[in-house]
Amino acid sequence: GASQGRLVRQFLTESGLLAMAGALASLAVAYLGILALGAINPATTGFGRRVSGLSLIGFNSIRMDSSALLFTLAIGLLAGTLFGLVPALQASRVSVTDALKDAGSQWAAIRGLKGRSFLVVTEVALALVLLVSSGLMIRSLSRLVAARTGVDPARLLSVRINLPGLQYGSQASLAFFQDLETRVAGLPGVQAAGMGNCPPLSGGCNGTIIWFRDRPEVSRGAEPSVGVHWITPDYLKAMRVPLLHGRNFTAADRTGAPKVVLINEAAARRFWPGEDPIGKPIAVGQGGFGDRAEIVGIIADVRYGTMDAPPGPDVFIPFAQSPRNSMVLYLRTTSDPRALAVAVRAEVRALDRNLPVYDLKTMTERISDATSSARFSAVLLGVFAAIALVLSAIGIYGVMSYAVSQRTHEIGIRIALGAEPRDVLALVVRRGLGLTVVGLVVGVAAALASTRVLTTLLYEVRPSDPPTYIVIAGILGLVAFFASYVPARRATRVDPLVALRSE
Repeated sequence: GASQGRLVRQFLTESGLLAMAGALASLAVAYLGILALGAINPATTGFGRRVSGLSLIGFNSIRMDSSALLFTLAIGLLAGTLFGLVPALQASRVSVTDALKDAGSQWAAIRGLKGRSFLVVTEVALALVLLVSSGLMIRSLSRLVAARTGVDPARLLSVRINLPGLQYGSQASLAFFQDLETRVAGLPGVQAAGMGNCPPLSGGCNGTIIWFRDRPEVSRGAEPSVGVHWITPDYLKAMRVPLLHGRNFTAADRTGAPKVVLINEAAARRFWPGEDPIGKPIAVGQGGFGDRAEIVGIIADVRYGTMDAPPGPDVFIPFAQSPRNSMVLYLRTTSDPRALAVAVRAEVRALDRNLPVYDLKTMTERISDATSSARFSAVLLGVFAAIALVLSAIGIYGVMSYAVSQRTHEIGIRIALGAEPRDVLALVVRRGLGLTVVGLVVGVAAALASTRVLTTLLYEVRPSDPPTYIVIAGILGLVAFFASYVPARRATRVDPLVALRSE
């Protein structure tokens, strides 16, 4: 005697309560997730002040506020209404006679499974897309972290020092930095101390153009661009950058001496392929080297831009021949480099008590900062993929449990006629794995189409990377097997007499 409106209200009430409970639970999980972001990207020091780790990845405005609360509750209410209204309308239109006639029939069970099976296939497909995306990002991140920066990051400390231009001319800057380098090199625990103007993985350094003095055919306006760096002779030793050919800078390379430069491998390959560039004359558009300088050495490539960008051509100028007011001090230590922070500050203040010391970081921290965005994306996709994996497992388990409950009569007859438990087990598991295979096929096609948008975010990994797809498909298949196995085991314990009596 229940009216259609009464049935609809009952379904909507049940689905609404479930949806709102899920929305409230999601708020708690989201709050914990925001707290966890601090562990993924801890606060760091930048430009002399503490910088939120979230700001490093462009998410410094993430917070739980009234807008987030209202939006989540609205989504929960909408989901409860949509997913409760459709089955409510279907149930309210069922004929009592037809329902009683179909009760217990296999056709009714199969008809009830169609919608659930479709949802399981969809869940598996979505889980595969998210898992593949996460797997690609994780593989990319692992290759990115393993990429050679060109320097040895172990026990390497960097400190930036800026001298005010009004107080320090070129010769005063030269004297200050040379004195500071000598003082810190003598500190206990310091293996080497050197200076350069641009730290690795800083996102980019000074750029300029060069002229080839022995190539008059290169026309004006066609001069190549290079990165330009100012370094001291001990820079290579402190950074552990190999000198591949020629010689390093020496104390003799000072103001008034013939101007010399170093180049990196990338510059040698691009501008002198198949030649020996040692002794070649070039001119550099900065540092007062616009007349003529001689190439005296080739050093290994260092990534001064980003981790995913290959090193470009670089030219290195002796600091003593072209002093600057802003330099970065590098210390190679025998133990924890941060233990020397206080001593370094003391040496700077001993030379000028008004000078601030900032951007004090280890090279390991710089690498971590450079990969923070990729690491965050990989973790975020991984969390979503894990949720999708759990949902697909729950979906498969739910469908198989429902199938077993609806086919209890059939299973009882099979067992009564002599079916072995392993036959019943295989019947149920085969059904679950069949849905999984369909979902995997759909998911692979969707992943191949959707992961193309990740191309610019991947490093040395293709969106169609076969190992990633194989591993993810294997994981989903394994999860599907266990999700089907539990209800399948329950089906093997069906008592034929009880099953037939209940029907």
